[in-house]
Amino acid sequence: MSYELNITSDTAYEELIAEIVFGDGSIVVISQERSRSLFEVSFYAHHSNSGELSDDPQLTDLDDFMTAIAEAKERLWLLDVPKKS
Repeated sequence: MSYELNITSDTAYEELIAEIVFGDGSIVVISQERSRSLFEVSFYAHHSNSGELSDDPQLTDLDDFMTAIAEAKERLWLLDVPKKS
């Protein structure tokens, strides 16, 4: 499965985030809000309004997912500039 990786700022976060958008529309956001050495992952997927778990989950290839996560972490580290106090 293909993905697009964007390093961006978002008003919901103080630090830069990595946004991974997979071909099925699923979005993974990686942030460093608590600490620069602690990466947090948020998953966003299209759900129906029923509030129940789907019987047909969206699958993502694990190798593609791990590659996208590693690329996001590397790019966030490269762009990590300490803020002046």
